[in-house]
Parts: sequence; C-alpha cells; structure tokens
Amino acid sequence: MGNFLDKIFGSKIEVDLVRIGLEAKLCFHESRLDSRLANAISLRQDALLQQDFAHYLQRVSLVKEDCYWLASQEIALLQEYISFYERILGDQLFFKFDVKAEADKDIPAFLLFPLVANALQEGYNAMEKFPLKIKIRVFDAALQLDVINHVNHHIVSQEHTSLIDLFKSRLLVSYADAPTLIFNSNSHTFKANLHLPW
Repeated sequence: MGNFLDKIFGSKIEVDLVRIGLEAKLCFHESRLDSRLANAISLRQDALLQQDFAHYLQRVSLVKEDCYWLASQEIALLQEYISFYERILGDQLFFKFDVKAEADKDIPAFLLFPLVANALQEGYNAMEKFPLKIKIRVFDAALQLDVINHVNHHIVSQEHTSLIDLFKSRLLVSYADAPTLIFNSNSHTFKANLHLPW
C-alpha cells in the first residue's frame, strides 16, 4: 500500500518539501497583505485610512516572491506597516521601534514582517508599561531582530500560531539552516529573536 501511495503522491520527503515550499509562499503573501489588518481597515469608516492603505497595497502588490531588497527598505516599509496598526488601534497600541544600522545588505522581501505581525495580532500591547518592543540591529556580519510583547493570556502559546509555522518554512526555503530563531516567554513577556547572518 505504501508503494502505491508513493507512486501517486511521491515519498514523504517529497511531500514535505512541497508543503514547506507552499507554506513559504503563503508566508510571503500573508506578510505582504496581512489579511487581519486589511479586514480591520475595511470595517473602518475612515476614507483617508482606506485610501492610504489602498496605496500601500498597490505598492507592495508589485513585489515578487523572489525579490531581495536592502534591509533599510524592509525596515522603512515595516515602520509604515506598523503605522496602520497604530492608526486603527490608537491608544490600544504602545510600541517602541529601535533601529541601529552599521551596514545595509539584501534580505528577502517581507522577511521581518511575520514576527512583528505575530506580536501585533497575538500579543497584548495596550499597556504603556508593557509596550511592544521592536529592536533591529544591522551589522556587517548579521541582522538581529528582537520582538518583545506582553503575553496574551487568552491564547495558549504565541510561538505556536499558523503565522509562525509558515515563517519557519520561509526561513528554511530562504536560508536553509543559517538563521537562528529563538522564542522565549514567561508570565509577562513573549520574545522572538531572529539572528540572520549574511
């Protein structure tokens, strides 16, 4: 029976590779669009916000899956993306964005977005005492991203979300085993750390 199924579907390894590839593509597209953000904005009675987001979507829709761009471009777009959450959440979102760059090298487009989106969507960021913290360091040898948010006690684990699962597949496809992705949480904070060597 196993040989028969292998002939139809391929081996388990082949199926896993196809699945990882599809998950990586889905991660790219979800990072580029963010369906939760798009839905939240569509429900708003704010013509200017909707117009600004439509222009944003128009620009990002032109970016292809295999696109690489400078880390500085990624960071600038990430700041613009966060500003849309800031506009819809208002005083329900406190965050600190800390960037220091000694270099500027190419990375896959929208690679930094999933960890930030996960914190925005699954974390609890409405307390000034526990803001969402996004820290990016760009060095000659690597890029370091730390995303820290207050734990949302209404979910089991912020590490085990569909977006993070898709992101892990994207890292595998984009970098094989080079990057380091670490999650750490306690009763107050959830931290995601990505170390991306050039």
